[in-house]
Amino acid sequence: KRATENGMKVCIDFHYSDFWADPAKQMCPKAWVGMSVDEKSDALYEYTKDSLTQLLDSGVDVCMVQVGNETNNGMAGETQIPNVAKLMSAGSREIKVALHYTNAEDHDKIDSILYKLSSFQVDYDIFALSYYPYWHGTFENIENVMKNIRDKYGKETLIAETAYCYTTEDTDGSGNSVSEGDLIDAYGATVQSQSTALRDVCATASGAGALGVFYWEGAWIT
Repeated sequence: KRATENGMKVCIDFHYSDFWADPAKQMCPKAWVGMSVDEKSDALYEYTKDSLTQLLDSGVDVCMVQVGNETNNGMAGETQIPNVAKLMSAGSREIKVALHYTNAEDHDKIDSILYKLSSFQVDYDIFALSYYPYWHGTFENIENVMKNIRDKYGKETLIAETAYCYTTEDTDGSGNSVSEGDLIDAYGATVQSQSTALRDVCATASGAGALGVFYWEGAWIT
């Protein structure tokens, strides 16, 4: 509501999990354990619809819904493509929908995912990508990946996550997600390099015709 009051549109990212969902963990919510795929699809649809209804009724300017988070290896405990496609279709009935994948450095694998989504006729609007310059390949590659999404499959695209650090100092004793060894030669761990790297990500996305960029995640360092 604060974002809406300040003139910003909001993307709602459904993880469909009781905990964080990412390529390493796509756990089924406890309430859905033991359900058949059809039952889980119905539950996912009702959960999505109810959540969006509450958000919209409260005045939130929801412009887009992300059905799953970094779903390369499954969603809500399902790993087989036909089952994941069924869940994604259940979550895509309400509003402009983005599907979210990572590992953009693997052009062929991303293309294979797009082909399978098309084969199973998953209804979505945007193919969103995580892109961290220190993990997910060159700027040239991500631009080619996004152009392929648009030109070959007719889908819009955006960068759902990106970041660059201005320091590698550990200030809380739990270790950082990015260390000195992750840094790119052209961008040191400085305020200026962080600014330049993010500017270059935005310029690359713009050059590929992407809708835009979401920054993630400001709480990585204390």
